[in-house]
Amino acid sequence: MRNTSRSRRFPVWGPDMACLGRVIKVLGIAAILGLSAQVGFAKDALDLQVQSKGKPHDFLFGVSFEGGNGVAVGDHGLLLSTADSGTSWNRLESPASQSALLSIVRSNGRCLAGGQQGLILRSDDCIKWESVQAVTDARILGVHANSKGEAYAVGGFGTVLHSLDWGKSWQTVVVDWKGLLGTDAEPHLYAVQVAEDGAVTLTGEFELVLRSAVAGGRWEVLHKGERSLFGLFVGQKGRIFAVGQEGLILRSNDAGKTWAEVNSGTKSVLTDVWASNSGTSVIAVGVRTVLLSRDGGAIFVADKSQKSHSLIHSSVAGVEGQKDGLVVVIGGASGSILRAKF
Repeated sequence: MRNTSRSRRFPVWGPDMACLGRVIKVLGIAAILGLSAQVGFAKDALDLQVQSKGKPHDFLFGVSFEGGNGVAVGDHGLLLSTADSGTSWNRLESPASQSALLSIVRSNGRCLAGGQQGLILRSDDCIKWESVQAVTDARILGVHANSKGEAYAVGGFGTVLHSLDWGKSWQTVVVDWKGLLGTDAEPHLYAVQVAEDGAVTLTGEFELVLRSAVAGGRWEVLHKGERSLFGLFVGQKGRIFAVGQEGLILRSNDAGKTWAEVNSGTKSVLTDVWASNSGTSVIAVGVRTVLLSRDGGAIFVADKSQKSHSLIHSSVAGVEGQKDGLVVVIGGASGSILRAKF
């Protein structure tokens, strides 16, 4: 029988994602997660503006951008789209109104989303969506695709799925977890990224960062520890960031050969991270926390704006090369989407 008591990211606490807001309200997120107060605020706060907002118990779990076009997903199959770098958002018809969507990616004008009970949605234009036949009942907590249509989905209990046709069909990737970890544990996997050459990197429990050069190839353990990693960003020139429990920020500048743990100044749970193409600007988000770095991730400071430390933030994405310059978009509690120039 699978052990369901291990630590995990808050979107998978229970079968009803819509109850998350009520759980937080009744019990108090600080008591649940043992959070500490923020320290080391930046001199200048981000001018975060609320671009979209849902009901108090709503939650947005994922945001993804490709140029100025973006998509966001959340509770009750929520699907949102934007064509103006996150300034305005439109609600889309969803084929999964009874299930939470927990992850999203937009690539080459197409989109994939994953959610509860192995749910995967796909769209050839990121507007009209269809359900894909499920090949697992595990929650899909991370999904990513390259511009060629090769995609991966990861989730609960070591679930790894692979697709070569823009998510129309999926195959289960068998991972020898005992051989990799030395135990029978099947770690929850929270984030994944597949490169243009097909190399795939994923993160999860036990501070795992794994990579396989090709589909079905040998998995290499790039990092391992005790805490869970919830957010992953694989950038250019070997830059990798991963974030997780207790304010954990890991950084590699050599494609995962060596790692440095960066002082985040917080013990808050960090859920996602994004970096600019140059690698200079980095932003990490989490529970009542937004951390900024302007030196490639060597030093992070906490954004001091009220919206940063009054909301739970689950995802972050950046927009570059548009008329507004570098823009960050953050999704999270109350179905909120925040936007600011970085």
